[in-house]
Amino acid sequence: MLGVFSRAVTGYDTISTETWRISLPRDWSEHKPSAEHTAYFESADGTKGAYLSTWSFSDDPRSVREILESFRSVELRTLHEMKGSAWQSVDEWSSDTPQTSVLGADFLDRQAHYRIACHLISRRPWLVRSTFHDYDCTAYEISKRFFQPIIDSLHIHNDDAS
Repeated sequence: MLGVFSRAVTGYDTISTETWRISLPRDWSEHKPSAEHTAYFESADGTKGAYLSTWSFSDDPRSVREILESFRSVELRTLHEMKGSAWQSVDEWSSDTPQTSVLGADFLDRQAHYRIACHLISRRPWLVRSTFHDYDCTAYEISKRFFQPIIDSLHIHNDDAS
């Protein structure tokens, strides 16, 4: 006996600023973020969201990798300081080209069914910090497959990989 199979095909819209661009599902809309210089987008049902912030490091003597590691350190500390949360690191990624560096980490609070994927991308003088939230992550692999094309679509303008 064949089971019933249905598949929702999600279209994407490209969102672009002076610095970056990303493709988000069409049912997502921009909401007022709690932090200045941050864009926040959320799914129509409120179960998923993305925060994107842009930073400039034109006068910073540190290497791009040092800057990325500094941001990741702050993210880790912030996650572990969240009261009532039990975050577990479930994945990490990194890549470097002559123009662009990427550093990311994926965290899951299994008890709360909450996932946060932190993705940093830098191309001097810019760094884009993005966090992708699944507020109802009952199946990690499904959440990962949903967010991966969104995370992969994030580019800093003039990035050779675009």
